[in-house]
Amino acid sequence: MNEIVKDVQVATLKVGEACDYVREKIGLKEHHDELVTGRIFVTGAQGVLGYRVAQRLLNSGHPSTRIGYRYLEDLSEFADELSSKGAEVVHFDWKDKTTYAAALDAVKIVFCVTPYIENWAQTFPAFLRACEKAGVEYFVKVSFYHARNENDIYQKANFVRLHAACDDLLSMSSIPYTILSASHLMSNTLVMHHAEDAGKDKEKPIVLYGASEGKNINYVSPNDIAEVATRVIMYSKPHVRKEYTLTGLQPISDDDLACALAKHSKRPVFYEDLPINMLVQKEEDGFTSVDDVDWKVRDFIGLEKLKRLAWKRHWFHFS
Repeated sequence: MNEIVKDVQVATLKVGEACDYVREKIGLKEHHDELVTGRIFVTGAQGVLGYRVAQRLLNSGHPSTRIGYRYLEDLSEFADELSSKGAEVVHFDWKDKTTYAAALDAVKIVFCVTPYIENWAQTFPAFLRACEKAGVEYFVKVSFYHARNENDIYQKANFVRLHAACDDLLSMSSIPYTILSASHLMSNTLVMHHAEDAGKDKEKPIVLYGASEGKNINYVSPNDIAEVATRVIMYSKPHVRKEYTLTGLQPISDDDLACALAKHSKRPVFYEDLPINMLVQKEEDGFTSVDDVDWKVRDFIGLEKLKRLAWKRHWFHFS
């Protein structure tokens, strides 16, 4: 593996490796603004981004961080860890609008990772209205790369178009906001390729499936996104009503990503490229719930097609 790819692996897999460059590009190198105070509500704290943002807020000593969970009687180890550090854990269910008001009570800032559920975009308008009603003063949303670029090749993916619709609603709302548009998350490679169960068995190799045809993809580490999000939340004034595009340092292939993950996890990780029709069948066979098949396969295949069609657009930049 050449030296460039090795540099990419180090930058994307270690916490905050690329953060100095990121901060400089979006004006976070110096912090002369007043540190925000008030309650912060983090959605998706059981996921890779929400958890990392909540963790950073708590580690920074922020006095009031609230996280929402659908099932309070069955909290994950992530929730227990965050709670032990001082996070307030409340009942919050994207599908149940009656949980919004209590979760947003006295909240000043919302960090929003949209949920990985069917028809997720249909829940966002009601949640945004609840935020306005609750008097939320600042809203930070994670979106997808080029979501609001009309006639862009990324608009071919339904997942991206839905993010664009939600971003448009946020930009027209009464709440000051910042949108963080990230390229392909490295963590999605594990979540969307059915590698979670294998990840629990340290002796079992992880096999990742895709259809990128050897193209180079700009993967971005969730650690870097969380670092930027935390800084934007805590020093919000310069970033109000701005949208930032966050990508990695250098595009790499899925084969190289598998090598990087193997090096990081110290276990075998392999990538297998498949034709789209075979990948669809592979994904459909991987779901235990028939109800999940259509929308999850659609989103996954849409992202895989983007990797093949838009690879030339995946070079590092901020906008």
